[in-house]
Amino acid sequence: MPAVVRLSLVAFTMFMVVACGGSSAPDADESQAADDEAAAALGRDTDATVLDDMIETQDRARAVEGVTLGHKQDLDQALEASEGDVTEADEE
Repeated sequence: MPAVVRLSLVAFTMFMVVACGGSSAPDADESQAADDEAAAALGRDTDATVLDDMIETQDRARAVEGVTLGHKQDLDQALEASEGDVTEADEE
């Protein structure tokens, strides 16, 4: 094989190796800190996963649960008050 062909083949191979190399990786500490802040904003200590939609649904359900329990307590008190009125009226 002539020297020019060998040199061209080596140069082409080196060019391909350099061209296919990846860029430098982003700073892992900064991306990890951003992920941690996002998870903390969501109220959990886990990273983003494929189950985020399900977890977000559970988070919304937990948020609504407090409102629902508050309404239930109000209704229970109203029922007890109305039952108390009926029993007092029946006693008189």
